[in-house]
Amino acid sequence: MTQWYYADAQRQRQGPVDTETLAARLSQGIIDRTSLVWREGLPQWVTLSEVASELGVDAAGLATTEPPVYSPVAAPADSAQWAAAAAEPSPQAATPATDTPFGTTVMPASAELADPALRDHHTTADYDPDSSGAPAAPTETTSWSGSPTNAADVSAQPAPTTPAPAPTETVPPAAAAPLPSAWETPVAASPAAAAIAHDAPVVYAGLWRRVAASILDSLVTTFAVYLIVIPLVFVVAFGSSLGDSASTLDDGSALGIAIVVMSYGIGLAIPTLYFAWMQSSRLQASLGKLACGIKVVRADSNGARVGFWRNVLRYLAYMLISVLTLGIGAVVAAFMAGMSQRKQTPHDKICDTLVVDRWAFTDRPELQSRGLDTVSIVVLAIYGVMLVLSIVVVVIMLATIGMSQS
Repeated sequence: MTQWYYADAQRQRQGPVDTETLAARLSQGIIDRTSLVWREGLPQWVTLSEVASELGVDAAGLATTEPPVYSPVAAPADSAQWAAAAAEPSPQAATPATDTPFGTTVMPASAELADPALRDHHTTADYDPDSSGAPAAPTETTSWSGSPTNAADVSAQPAPTTPAPAPTETVPPAAAAPLPSAWETPVAASPAAAAIAHDAPVVYAGLWRRVAASILDSLVTTFAVYLIVIPLVFVVAFGSSLGDSASTLDDGSALGIAIVVMSYGIGLAIPTLYFAWMQSSRLQASLGKLACGIKVVRADSNGARVGFWRNVLRYLAYMLISVLTLGIGAVVAAFMAGMSQRKQTPHDKICDTLVVDRWAFTDRPELQSRGLDTVSIVVLAIYGVMLVLSIVVVVIMLATIGMSQS
């Protein structure tokens, strides 16, 4: 079912609604042919008249609702005295009609009409709330002077000059907010909208983005391992030096083996816990993956989070494949990450996981990046420069050693 979004009279986005509801809003006058609408598949917002055929509405029959036209209310013409008195200006004539409720005329309490006919006509012209439900038309209001004289005397008196009312400052209307772009679908607006977002194409993380993330993660884990191992080795060595020197010499080999085993154990445990904890959190990514804009999800599950123990198994599988094959497994993993359709490495296939762009399986799939991001490019460039410098230094050292022996 097609989901529509439309802009109301205040230019605020509304929706989603189905096609029948949108057509009903049109027939009710809530929107018209000039209202902007959008649905999935349209490149931008369009007027409703452009998609009238999709709504089952005749585009030629659409018309903008015109405001009602009000005709001025004519004053009673059965009395010449009424016309003469109404044409006479008075000091109260400057009072705007909007200052009185329902647009009624201003009549001072002390003012009385000498002629009963004028009084009757004036009473008839007053607002009657029960006479009609239509809004009163804006008419000029006539105020009456407060002296009880006849109409002839009133017409003979000179017209007093009254200053014109000061013009009120007109406040310009606030600028209307711009309409959203076509991609700005409300987050979790409806199950249908969520299904559309999850059915969007998924960008899988390729080889070089994963390499850049691995470089950053190795810096984090190496720092954490050394932060624990180095002080621990000093403590163990200092404790053994306080004991019997003879026993220390006898147990030196055992102590060295214990330190090596402990160091390797910590070096394996810290990265395992680090990746398992970070990738099973709501972020679904380690620090390196976060910096490079990728995350780990369950395969064939619309981006579900990977559990803690599955992440533990994933890292251990990667280490075992790399170590037991003497590094060949790492080369195979790199080849599969760069060439396979879903960019799955052997440990991804074992644990049924995927590495995708951070915006995949979200409500903003258009933000996915298919190429290298800025962080990945910078990390790879720095790492490449350091690698080249290391090779140059090693070559110089080997050449120096060879020249010294010759």
